[in-house]
Amino acid sequence: MTSAVSAVIDRDPASWRRVSTIADLAWIFEPGVQVCSWQRAIDPRITAYLDGVAGLGTLQVLETLKPGERARLADLPVEQGREHLIDDVALLSTILADLLDCSAVGLRCTRVEHAMCPVWHVDRVPLRLLCTYGGPGTEWLDDQGVDHAELKRPAIAEGACRRAVAGELVLLKGALWQDNDGFGAIHRSPAIAAGEGRRTLLTLDPLWLG
Repeated sequence: MTSAVSAVIDRDPASWRRVSTIADLAWIFEPGVQVCSWQRAIDPRITAYLDGVAGLGTLQVLETLKPGERARLADLPVEQGREHLIDDVALLSTILADLLDCSAVGLRCTRVEHAMCPVWHVDRVPLRLLCTYGGPGTEWLDDQGVDHAELKRPAIAEGACRRAVAGELVLLKGALWQDNDGFGAIHRSPAIAAGEGRRTLLTLDPLWLG
C-alpha cells in the first residue's frame, strides 16, 4: 500500500460497515459500529451537471428541510441535471429522517478546493450523513477503536484509513449519540491534490424541532 488510503473493498470489522443495500444501513444502530456506508452508483446526469457548474467557484448552501420538503439549492444554476441532484438529496434526506424519526433535516451543500477538516476528529453531533458528489470522498480510520486522546500521534495520523467513493452515503456516529461516550466516528476531510478540482459535499444532520 503506497498511501494511508487503501482500496475500496468489502470488510466486516466490528467498528464500521460498508453495505450494499439501504436496509443494511440499520447496522449503524449496533453499539460498536461507528461508521456505516452504502456504496451506490451515482446518476451520471448529476455528475455531468456538477462538472458543468464547477467553474462557478466555491459554494455554501444551508437549508432546513421538513418531511416532504425538497431542497431548493437556489445558488445552483437551473440547467439539465439539477432536478436529478435535488431528487437524490430528497432520497438521502428521507433515509436519514426515516432512520432517526427526526422532524427535520439540516442541509449543507458545499463546493471547496481545500480540505475543510483535514485532521482526524469526531463530530459533536448524534449522527451525520455525508455524500461526496465530486472530488475525493470523506476518509475514516480503519481502526475506530483508537483512543481519541492519541489522534495527533504520527503513527495514528498516518495510519490505514478508508475513503468514500463518489455518491457513497456515509453515516457517522458523533460524540452525542446516546451511550456513545468516549467514541464516535473518527474521520477527516481528504486532501485535494493539484488537478483534482473542487470537492462537492452534501452534509445532512437530523433535527428535532419543537
